[in-house]
Amino acid sequence: MIDKIKNIILWTLMIAYFPVLYAFVSKSKNRVVCADISVAVSDSTESGFVHSQQIRSLLLNKYPKILGNKIETVPCQDIEQFLKKHHAIKVCEAYYTIGGQLNVELSQRKPLCRVFSGYDSYYIDEDGKKMPLFDNYTAHVLVVSGHVNKLDSLQHVIQLARYIKANEFWDAQIEQVYVESNGEFTLAPRVGDQIIYMGKLDDFARKMEKLYALYTKGLHPREWNNYSKINLKFEGQIICTKK
Repeated sequence: MIDKIKNIILWTLMIAYFPVLYAFVSKSKNRVVCADISVAVSDSTESGFVHSQQIRSLLLNKYPKILGNKIETVPCQDIEQFLKKHHAIKVCEAYYTIGGQLNVELSQRKPLCRVFSGYDSYYIDEDGKKMPLFDNYTAHVLVVSGHVNKLDSLQHVIQLARYIKANEFWDAQIEQVYVESNGEFTLAPRVGDQIIYMGKLDDFARKMEKLYALYTKGLHPREWNNYSKINLKFEGQIICTKK
């Protein structure tokens, strides 16, 4: 019985303690000022669309009075929403430390391919979304060119680009996807100067498997330059044209 009474008293004190603690922390937080801004770009070694100093400058231009003022003046949610509007930023988290330092952690969108369509050029990112070019950095990714504007959708192109990116051999070998005027596709390799005729992309995975077998089992690397055309359009066969 005594133990039960002790437990009741203990829980009563704890319940009464937390509101007082919360009020104290909230009051202390309201007096903290923003002393500094620290920005970390987690994937800066992979992409260079944005860097920490650039983001710090953006924040100071947007919120010129943030340093030296109370941290409640600019909520972290506002900072995150502002930075997420940047075309290169995919994920952003902002938070203040007890000492008043604003920490901003972000990661960039990752281009999957670069599209050249008429006078327009842009990236498609790994999520299949359009992404503009940037003056300060150019990503070395698969190029998609030709009659892109004649396609009803880029969905098959995006699927092919993902397939190539995910495969170490193809990522190193395929440099460009070209859209022909009839809506069919050709590939340009980095090694060898032949043109690879794909036809439609409905069953591109099967065609790429045939091409892989040709490269790894049918031809010696020294023979790759002996051919000007590799045609994968026809079922059950590969037609190679010598120079």
